[in-house]
Amino acid sequence: MPDEVVCVPSQAPVLPAWAEDETLYSWCCRWHRLTMNRTRTSGSALFGVPSAAKVWIAPNPFGQFCAATRGALGHPLEILRGRTIVGSYLPLAKPEDRRRVESGEVPPSFLVSAKSGIALSLRYCPKCARRHESALGIALWRVGHQLPGTALCVEHGQPLIEHVGKRQLWSVPGTEDHREIDIRTKAEFEVMRAVAVAAQYIADSHALDVDVLRRQAQLVVCEGYGVVDVKRLDPHVVDADWRQSTLASWCRRFQPQQVAFPELWLTDILRFRRSERNPMKWAYLLAYFQERSWSSIEGFLAHARNAADRQLSLWSQMESIPLVVLDAFAKAKNSRQAGKIIGVNGSTIRDWVRTHPELVAVSRHWDWSR
Repeated sequence: MPDEVVCVPSQAPVLPAWAEDETLYSWCCRWHRLTMNRTRTSGSALFGVPSAAKVWIAPNPFGQFCAATRGALGHPLEILRGRTIVGSYLPLAKPEDRRRVESGEVPPSFLVSAKSGIALSLRYCPKCARRHESALGIALWRVGHQLPGTALCVEHGQPLIEHVGKRQLWSVPGTEDHREIDIRTKAEFEVMRAVAVAAQYIADSHALDVDVLRRQAQLVVCEGYGVVDVKRLDPHVVDADWRQSTLASWCRRFQPQQVAFPELWLTDILRFRRSERNPMKWAYLLAYFQERSWSSIEGFLAHARNAADRQLSLWSQMESIPLVVLDAFAKAKNSRQAGKIIGVNGSTIRDWVRTHPELVAVSRHWDWSR
């Protein structure tokens, strides 16, 4: 049997530009159709992996893809952040993990592989699909529709269609088995719209400090229950109230087997019992706060950003490093411990190290992976 002729991008008659906010996978589907390659041929040509069509979440935009497209589609990091759902995980990732993914030391799936509790799937809005087919001749997968937890199109107020095919092909919207996400009432529509908005805010952020988010969430919940700190919260009462919410009831109906929100998950986050860096959980948490009228999504994130900004100015104008800071750096084993001693968050400590070379020497014994 003769060898199959591989049509690589450098030989293609056209290298399409990005269309709107389509995903990297969507672009690959369009390129695949233009070249009329076999599925495995396109995977090998674009990513050096014949089975690349299966990895729709975030086909690796480094290395082979960048070389194959000759950089015409932008910097790999720009593609990773703006054209894959990894852009939703990066803001909440540990700084060292974020650096390793951004530098290409590990594949993007390194961050997404963490258990989310709800299986991620390809989703599209039928109104968006019709618009794209009319303008481009092909439907697109939009980034905003793929963000973890998103169930409706904010632009059209339309429940998304979930693609339930096996994803072994470069599939475009509507070409395989699908189902509409079930949103039945106005209340469900409002809470799922809030989830979509929160998910987009998270994805649009460059970096979010989980410690700052937790502290802000503690303030919101404690104020909601009228207690002075999280130690005085009754976790079973908090969990029971969550279970009675519109958001929780929708989760139970849409995917009864989902384990994204186990018993006491909310207070586990508040009490630092789990290091939750999954964007879906934060999107649902912020939507829940809005459902309870405790805090708007925009207000919550604005307060969190302001808290981080205030910490950055604690001693930035001082000519010398305070002894309390030097002492904390010497005693701590990592940036988080140093932050707890001083009273700031881990990202502030890391910013201090980057901007004050004198602190490098006293932090050499730290474990920077934590």
